[in-house]
Amino acid sequence: MEQLKIEKMRQFYDLFPYPNRPFFLSPKIEAHLTSHGGFARLISLGRISFAQRLWQMSLSYKKNNKTVNKQEIYMFKGEIEAVFPSSNRILLVGCGTDEPLLFRKLHKKNEILAVDLSRKALKNAKKKISYQRFKNLFTHQESLKKVNFLLGNAEMILKEKALGSFDFIQCFGVLHHQPNPYLLLKAIEERLNPGGALRLMVYSYHGRKLERRIQARYKAMWSSFFEKRFKIKILLNYLQLRVWQFLNYLGFLPATTERFRYLGIGSVSVADALMHPSDQGISLNYFHECALQLGLEMIYCEGKIENMGYQVGFENPIEVWYKILEADKKQELLTNPIMIYRKGIKIESK
Repeated sequence: MEQLKIEKMRQFYDLFPYPNRPFFLSPKIEAHLTSHGGFARLISLGRISFAQRLWQMSLSYKKNNKTVNKQEIYMFKGEIEAVFPSSNRILLVGCGTDEPLLFRKLHKKNEILAVDLSRKALKNAKKKISYQRFKNLFTHQESLKKVNFLLGNAEMILKEKALGSFDFIQCFGVLHHQPNPYLLLKAIEERLNPGGALRLMVYSYHGRKLERRIQARYKAMWSSFFEKRFKIKILLNYLQLRVWQFLNYLGFLPATTERFRYLGIGSVSVADALMHPSDQGISLNYFHECALQLGLEMIYCEGKIENMGYQVGFENPIEVWYKILEADKKQELLTNPIMIYRKGIKIESK
């Protein structure tokens, strides 16, 4: 049964690789500096003040499209690269189409391994990196090192000891789709070096109840994915949703315009939100409890709460985590939470 769920997801992401941004659009690293392995390392080292400044600057670029201050960026990048050197290895679990290029731009020399279930997603990810390399030839920028890609079920791939261990692992928007999230989290923890960091994003539970109700309408369709006409069926349903999405975006559907504004007009965002075959709905605290069972320590979390703005747990991550849980119950959590966990360093007794 679990393998069937994985196969449904594989087919889904081959049809709708996510995110489906044009290959020539390159992520702006100024808005994503908190994705750098050095951000987690700063928090782990107790350099909270510097990490807070980095978070604030990154948010300013993201929200206000702030003009790039090259000197400021150079200073911040220098600091995070100092605490997260090029010898550190990075693993991207469920990398999708965008993460490989983003992480290569953030980490110029680190070894990066990107894993995904979808052949189409990896193809698009490689295309983006190739285009950036080609572009760099004409803009006199440093050539990008290669990213290593592996196609398949991450839970099974990570059991291979030959992969070695990693100092930073990113698993964004993946665990909540797994038939058994604990098993994937356990496989990830086993690949994490002592003192290493795991950065997670999972869906809110209560905030996505409406999405899951809509997804239930397509459940029978996904159960027939072995049939010859399956792709025709799903694409026809997708086109209907695209028409609704466009009308909703233009404001012609006032009953749903505000609720689904976040979908924008992206070509696969509506499929990912409303047609996904494996969005089972798992409480946020389940993921945290699983992490604790595996000996991981939460060192950071963030979430945006209605009437409160961003709540960021630098010095008090558990306190902020409980605020996020409470906001999710009240359906006041406006973003999916981000968490960073650290793997403890074992001290062997003599």
